[in-house]
Amino acid sequence: MEQKDPILERVGLLKPDNVLDVGCGCGEFTVKLSPLCGKITAIDFSKELIDRCKRENQRPNITYLCMDGRDIRYPENNFDMVLERTALHHVLEWEKVLEEMIRVSSKHILIEEPIDDPRSEEKRNSIRAQQLYLEVQKEVGYSHYRYLPLDSLTQYFKRKKISIETQIIKSDRLIDFDEYFNHFDVFAEKSKRKEYWFKRLDTLRKELEGKKLCDEDLVFIAAVKK
Repeated sequence: MEQKDPILERVGLLKPDNVLDVGCGCGEFTVKLSPLCGKITAIDFSKELIDRCKRENQRPNITYLCMDGRDIRYPENNFDMVLERTALHHVLEWEKVLEEMIRVSSKHILIEEPIDDPRSEEKRNSIRAQQLYLEVQKEVGYSHYRYLPLDSLTQYFKRKKISIETQIIKSDRLIDFDEYFNHFDVFAEKSKRKEYWFKRLDTLRKELEGKKLCDEDLVFIAAVKK
């Protein structure tokens, strides 16, 4: 049985009236939140993604806005819940995003981020594969960085003297090489060195010799402001 997302579980339990979804992407997760709470304001710094949200994932209780999570244009304590799902590792200044999330929340802050755990050969293969993805994405200006270390996230809240609850969601689902790299050609095509990147991909394919990769683990953090 597929494990339910911990953010959806927590939102369904608390039933908040006024939610801010930071880094909503194309809005697919935001619409899953929609039946579980009242008003949702969903923001992302990409106008292209916000336009897609409005086309594909609009709901009566969702307002989509183009806004940078490092500069959330709302007053302190404006939302009773502020959350983000797999968005922090797309921002180098992720601490600034968390600072803003805490500022505009009156109580609850929920975070869900992928994390690395080299506990198996397949996990280690995925870490190598991720590095290749990050290199080509950086070259074409796509905002995507290494997964945040768990200690960095927990220590941030400790410094802020905010209590947290942490849950690790482990996944050992194996992935074929081609499945993992099914979007690699999109970035390689955008670069000025397409042949170079495809050669790098073929080199990694030969080095792994048909070995599997693996899904990433996730960390769920629930913080409560006093």
